[in-house]
Amino acid sequence: RDTSVTGVQTCDIDPVFHEATSIIPTQVFELFPSVLVTMIPGVVNVCSVDGNTSLLTACVSGESTHAHHHFELVLKGVFPMQIHAISLAMFASLVAPFGGFLASAIKRAYGVKDFDSIIPGHGGVMDRMDCQFLMALCTWVHYNTFVKMATVSVPKMIYMYNLLKESDQVEFLEKITEMASEAGLEG
Repeated sequence: RDTSVTGVQTCDIDPVFHEATSIIPTQVFELFPSVLVTMIPGVVNVCSVDGNTSLLTACVSGESTHAHHHFELVLKGVFPMQIHAISLAMFASLVAPFGGFLASAIKRAYGVKDFDSIIPGHGGVMDRMDCQFLMALCTWVHYNTFVKMATVSVPKMIYMYNLLKESDQVEFLEKITEMASEAGLEG
């Protein structure tokens, strides 16, 4: 973008670097025992009152009318990049070692001791990089699924239009024509 007065090019900061409020989905907490979830700082135990699920409030210890409904965690002042970094770090520490196990299984299946002798005593470059290949795949999938902003262009729209059934194409054209007339773009 050009700032016409100074002629200096500027760019917008990617949203992943803006401070945000993140609400962690309650389903995440269902994966773990409630004892562990309550140890996480900032987690709120939300209860229903007298079994009425439309009336939810923070649980009060010892209150007989309160029954656990779900856990909530709202993170304020957190950059989305930090959330992405934590998820990749957790994946790296828990799953990346299995890249080494996979490489070892491949070597055993083919009766090979080392992948190469470029790095003597270490099994070669592949033995040093096996978990990095798994992490590269994970990072690529994570980026394309959660970070990358979808772009819309005329060629993409035409491609998607051609994938529609004929009845959907007619409906699409009717909607586009209606939107164009509402916006005064008839031509």
